[in-house]
Amino acid sequence: MSKVSQKDIAASLNISRVTVTKALQEHPEIAKDTIRKVKEKALEMGYIPDFIGRSLSSKRTYTLGLVVPKIAHSFFSYSIEQMYEASRMKGYNLIPTVSFEDSARELDNIRTLLSMRVDGVLLDMAQNSLDNSAYELAVKVGCKVIFFDRCPAAFTGGAVLTDDRAATYKLTQLLLGKGYRKIYHLAGPPYLNISQDRKRGFEDAMQEAEAPSHVFGVDLKRESGKRALKILAEKGELPEAIIAVNDPVAHGIYEAAKELGISIPGDIAVAGVGDVDTSAMLNPPMTSIKPPLEQMVKTAVDTLIRMIEDPLYKSNRQVYESKIIERKST
Repeated sequence: MSKVSQKDIAASLNISRVTVTKALQEHPEIAKDTIRKVKEKALEMGYIPDFIGRSLSSKRTYTLGLVVPKIAHSFFSYSIEQMYEASRMKGYNLIPTVSFEDSARELDNIRTLLSMRVDGVLLDMAQNSLDNSAYELAVKVGCKVIFFDRCPAAFTGGAVLTDDRAATYKLTQLLLGKGYRKIYHLAGPPYLNISQDRKRGFEDAMQEAEAPSHVFGVDLKRESGKRALKILAEKGELPEAIIAVNDPVAHGIYEAAKELGISIPGDIAVAGVGDVDTSAMLNPPMTSIKPPLEQMVKTAVDTLIRMIEDPLYKSNRQVYESKIIERKST
């Protein structure tokens, strides 16, 4: 039996092959009813897309790779879903991988994606990626790469980020305005942009208020927040308020506070960054900084595809403003 082509589907429906191609990609130019009819006919006729033939003729695979630090985190899970949809709308497939916050796995993921001949990679760095070897490998073989959410602190190339300095500055001002003075910032790994920018925003606001800046170094995981509060409590240095580098670290503070009999916000106010789903479900609901995720995803995917399709296009940093979601923890 001969292989069914898009031309066969077009002939059976008395429409153009271009319409069939766009309908199979669910292109927004095509009516939903037409998309439905084309997909039903393709299924009925046993049509299988010829991705190899397509890539040979165009010298592209029309696939994007994605590396994220974790999945069990609403920011990253939503990012994956929305990136998949944004890619599909542009006629590209998305291959997601997970580094589990480990640079060695991040590099392995990049190698795997490159072996699959992806046209470009969206990279959200692992917390211990010190030498940026994953990015450098992809660039070396000619693959387009754009950072999303996290990048090396000194990196000035293509990246879609949030203005973490401004957001943390405003959050610190909010706590100062409520009368808190002994405020600690649990700062993340210093080689990441998010860590440096959030720490800088905190310190700027504290300096303007002529209040001392208390900074405690942590990683980006829940356990480090739990450990930090216990250490501070043992030293008798319990803060009036804590701004954690991200929501998981702040959630760890909640766990330690419960074990230590410390009341939130009665004894200590707590805030995070990222506004993951569970932050609003904590007792009390937690104040956090919410990034414009949908806008960031669309920009990242659109920019990467433009880099792929226009070799002369050079991307730079694109920074978006986040907003503070104030809840009962502060």
